Amino acid sequence: MRHAFVRSALIGVVGTATALPLLAAGTASAATSTVYVSPSGSAGGADHSCASAAYQSVQAAVGAVPAGGTVIVCAGTYHESVTVTKPIRLEGRRGATIDAAGDSYGVGVAAPYVTVSGLTVENASVGGTLADGIVTAGRVNGIMVPASHVTITGNVTKDNAGSGIDLNSTSGSAAYGNRSAGNAVGINVSDDFGQPAAHNQVSGNVTSDNPGGCGIALADHTGKGIFGNVVTRNVSDDNGLGTPSAPNASAGSGVILAAPAAGGVYDNVVAGNTFDGNGHAGFDVHAHAPGLNFSGNVVTGNQIGVNNLRTSEGDPDTTGIYLGDASPLAITVAGNVISGDHFGIFAAGGPVTVDGGQHNDFRHVAVDSASTPAFS
Repeated sequence: MRHAFVRSALIGVVGTATALPLLAAGTASAATSTVYVSPSGSAGGADHSCASAAYQSVQAAVGAVPAGGTVIVCAGTYHESVTVTKPIRLEGRRGATIDAAGDSYGVGVAAPYVTVSGLTVENASVGGTLADGIVTAGRVNGIMVPASHVTITGNVTKDNAGSGIDLNSTSGSAAYGNRSAGNAVGINVSDDFGQPAAHNQVSGNVTSDNPGGCGIALADHTGKGIFGNVVTRNVSDDNGLGTPSAPNASAGSGVILAAPAAGGVYDNVVAGNTFDGNGHAGFDVHAHAPGLNFSGNVVTGNQIGVNNLRTSEGDPDTTGIYLGDASPLAITVAGNVISGDHFGIFAAGGPVTVDGGQHNDFRHVAVDSASTPAFS
C-alpha cells in the first residue's frame, strides 16, 4: 500500500532563525544559572532545590534562566507547551511530565545547542490534529523556527498525535536513549520547516508500539532533502498496527526512507537495529515519484524478524526488507539477519539493484528475494 505520510500540523510560515539578542549588561551575572520548577514552586523560593523551587511553570523558568543555564523540572505534571529560544539544558527529574493536550507540541526547540533530557512528554494534540512531543523547531512570533545541534536524550514521549520526537529541518542533532510509544510516529526525521535534515544521529532508542505509522521515519516532505543521517542500535517493533484490516489499514515499518514527490532520502546509514512485528517491512523504502534521489543508502547489521503484517504494494506476505521505487534504485543491503519471513527482500518497481544481497543471513525464510515490476 502507499505509505501514509505523517506531517506535523505545526507547518505554517517558516522563518529563518536570527541571532538571539544579547543579554543586557549585568543580566547574566544577576541571573541564576540553574533554576527549579515544581508544582509547589513559589516566586519567593530560594531556588536551590526542588523543595525551594522558584517557578511553577516550565516556560517561565525557561524564560528566566540565562543562556548556558539549566532548568531542572521536578516531579509533577505540567499542563503546558514549552518553547526554548536560547541554548540551555532542560532536565527532568524522575516523574517530571509535560502534558501538552490541546497544544502544538510539548517541547519546541528554536535555538541551537539545547539539550532536552529526562522528561515524559505526552498528549500533544492541537485539538486532535497532528502534534509532536519534542520537536527541533519552536513557534516564535507566530513562525516556526527550526534549530540545529539539539540533543534529545533519556526522555519518554507517548500518546502524541504526531511524532514522539521530530528531528525536523535540523542538522547535527541527536536523539538517543529515548522511549517512544503510542504516537503516530516514534521518531521522525524530516524537512518541513525550510531546511534539510542532515547529519543527525538516532541511536539507542526504543520506538515500539506506535499505532499510526513507523517506529522511525526518514521522510522528505518538501524537497529539501534527508541525508547523511545515522540510525543505529534502536529497537523498533510492533508499529503501524492501529487499525485492523489490510491492505488499507494503518501500517508502519521499523525504519522507513520515504518521499512522495520531490527531493530525496540519500546517503543514510541504518545499522545494528532490531525490527519485529511491524505492519510494513522491518526496513522499507517508499520512493513514490520518478526521479527522487535515494542513492547511497546503506542497510547493514540489522536483526529483522517477522514483519509486513499489514502487507505492502504487490507484496501480500511477511517480509523483512521492502524496497519500493518508481525509478531505478541502487542500495546496499548486506550483513543483516532476516528470520521467519516469507520473503527476505522484496523489490517493487525500479528496477532495484541490491548491492550485497547475497551476504545477508536468511533464516527460516521461504524466498530469499523476490520482485514485482510495479510501484506507485
